[in-house]
Amino acid sequence: MTGPDSRADAGTQVEEAAHSVDISDARLHYWTAGAADRPTVVLTHGAGADHRMFDPQIPALVDAGYRTLRWDVRYHGASVSGTGRFRTRYAAQDLGMLLDTAEARRPLVLLGQSMGGNISQEYLRQRPEEVAALVVIGSTSNTLPITRGERRRLALSRTLMRLLPYRSLSRRMARASAEDPGAQEYLRETFEANGRRSFLTTWDGMTRTVDPCPDYRIEQPELLICGEHDKTGNVRSAMERWSERDPHSEFRLIPGAGHVANLDRPDEVNRLTVAFLKA
Repeated sequence: MTGPDSRADAGTQVEEAAHSVDISDARLHYWTAGAADRPTVVLTHGAGADHRMFDPQIPALVDAGYRTLRWDVRYHGASVSGTGRFRTRYAAQDLGMLLDTAEARRPLVLLGQSMGGNISQEYLRQRPEEVAALVVIGSTSNTLPITRGERRRLALSRTLMRLLPYRSLSRRMARASAEDPGAQEYLRETFEANGRRSFLTTWDGMTRTVDPCPDYRIEQPELLICGEHDKTGNVRSAMERWSERDPHSEFRLIPGAGHVANLDRPDEVNRLTVAFLKA
């Protein structure tokens, strides 16, 4: 399978360069496209997926005058790791070292889907001076408070995920995440390729991401995108509260899209993203 790009309005064919870097007992792989002197958009995928989930976004961003850098997070896709623990803050540190090695131009635009949105938020929190803007698709806020019930459900999910047969779990997650059949197939294939151990390691870390900070605000411009049919946890309500909290935030609901709105409705997500960045 070549990835989800066949569902996008292909437009211009984009040539990407492949790279790898050894960081903290891991070999991380990343891909770049566009001229090095252009503003850089860094794309971080969701849990269980890989860099290919942004196939529909790369041509649109490069055509709009941006350089793109997308990567496989540790435990995902081509990025292997010898360590046994995943935390969002560690992934943000991985990204920082990767970008330093790549000599990526700052300030950056960070674009993340689901887990990638959480990692992008953490990177912004660690290095705010390096971030020009934030685009997040289908992700909760790292810093907003959650209820005791929500915290209990996160903890319980760690046990439930381990009890379910992984092939069945992969299919359920794929169907729940996407409306488009091609997107569902891509996710199912990627979930299974990454494997049970990597997914459970990642999921354990993701359930521990929330770090409530009542006084925290993101001052950079933000575009928060949510699919109309996204029923993943409390994503939609959390993104609405998040947008209300931050002073320079836009919330956009994508009709006909699920959790992976960038794959379900790539043309609309691309249009909104490019317009936001140009503005």
